[in-house]
Amino acid sequence: MNNELRPKLKDLGMKKIQQLFGETAFASEIHEFANLFLEDESVFTHLHDTYRHQLDSLEVTSQGIDIFYQKEQGLHTISFWDKSFSLDDASYVPFLTYAIDLMREVLPLGTVVELDPRYFKPGESASEPIKVVITGRFVFPENYRSYFPYTGVVYPFGELNKGNTIHFTYPLIQKVVHMGYKDDMEESFEYLMKEELLLDKGITSIEFSDEDMRKIQNLSSRGQVSDNAIV
Repeated sequence: MNNELRPKLKDLGMKKIQQLFGETAFASEIHEFANLFLEDESVFTHLHDTYRHQLDSLEVTSQGIDIFYQKEQGLHTISFWDKSFSLDDASYVPFLTYAIDLMREVLPLGTVVELDPRYFKPGESASEPIKVVITGRFVFPENYRSYFPYTGVVYPFGELNKGNTIHFTYPLIQKVVHMGYKDDMEESFEYLMKEELLLDKGITSIEFSDEDMRKIQNLSSRGQVSDNAIV
């Protein structure tokens, strides 16, 4: 990611933090934490993984600063330096997911990636990673409240049948095989899309929407989602 883009995305992140917490309790501590660590996406990813796996504690270091996470009696407490703040699920999860979504790099069009074969076809497991060429970003399936970060076509076949594209999320990418073209226009597009979706409309990637993920799983179990349509 361009060094000029990251500060702009961080600025969006700080605005989102203000939207979420305003002048609520711990707002000052949350702002300071975000200001320190937003550009280190791994901090928020580790915290989110700890939440997803229902772990009660975590210690992580960023920029030489020790960060401690503790879950107790339904509250998530983060401590750093001599400061700390506690949030319930309803506040803690958006805090993490918006930070990750805003700061995560968006791969350009034409990028070739390998997807985890375990998730390529519902109920099946391929032996080799699937190569996919990215042909779209920030895609909204009908009747969903979140977006897919990527759509693409299988390499080297392309779109053999109309509409036969794959929708997928960042965690399914195992490897970037070839990076597509990127310039200032691409980075402006990324910034504007994140500003519109995450900051203005409060929409996140589908991987962070339990409701939409359950909808996909239910449709897949009933055979109503094409194997190649959604990953």
